[in-house]
Amino acid sequence: MLDPLSQTRDFFQLSKDPFAPTADPEFFYFTIEYERCIFGLKRSIDARYGIVTILGNYGTGKTSLMRALLTHISRHTQFYQTAILSSPNPDWSSENLMEAICEQFRINVPKGSGLHHYQSIFNRFLFESRNKINTLIIDDAQNLEKREHIELLRLLQNMETPQHKLLNLVLFGQLELIQLLQAHPNFKQRINNAFRLTPLSYSDMKSMIEFRLEKAGYPKENAVFDEDSLEFIYQQSDGTPREVVNICRNCLMIAHRIGREQVQKSIVQYAVNNTMALGVFREPSTTV
Repeated sequence: MLDPLSQTRDFFQLSKDPFAPTADPEFFYFTIEYERCIFGLKRSIDARYGIVTILGNYGTGKTSLMRALLTHISRHTQFYQTAILSSPNPDWSSENLMEAICEQFRINVPKGSGLHHYQSIFNRFLFESRNKINTLIIDDAQNLEKREHIELLRLLQNMETPQHKLLNLVLFGQLELIQLLQAHPNFKQRINNAFRLTPLSYSDMKSMIEFRLEKAGYPKENAVFDEDSLEFIYQQSDGTPREVVNICRNCLMIAHRIGREQVQKSIVQYAVNNTMALGVFREPSTTV
């Protein structure tokens, strides 16, 4: 017996789920803004210029962009040495942060060695691997709330040869990261590139939906969503990619359930108001 997801895929002649709730690089649609960002990221990392920041509200594509970058890096592992620190704990001490960084770079340091010992071993690691492009990617970097966190990163990133930095820092963060970095001008001045992800335009949203459906094998000559439904999706999502994907996923399931091969505005309205936090969490309207 097929599961409901497989039944929906078969109903729409899809080979894959075009609107899965995961950040699959295969389904990442590159707008001009994202192309500019990924190009700047690759250029700064490959040139070993130092620090890059990528800012954006929830759901604007930071995780998808990071995975697209990691896909590029994974194809050229002979050049790169990369560590990812996800959601650092705001309560960490400098020693905790340094320990986590060493762990992600797979540097064997006995626990409780002390901050200076960690730093010494890490600096030696950077020097010994200076022919590699060493990159530390920090996701949810706005969690680095303490001054000592930023100061430690600044000190680590100061390691360099006459030609290039020995450590790239790539900071992905919510917009709160701006205020944090503004409070540390000594660090902010060292940022080589900064990018801010914004919601999609209506045209980009339509192109993203079409791109995902085509990637999933949908016949291009047919339209799954009519124009009214697309306009309503944009209105409800404010162009936030994650919300667009969530709405589309729910719409396909409902359309399949009622036997509709095309999603119309009424289906989007039902999906938003009855199956999603967007509508269910709203205060009910009152009429007099």
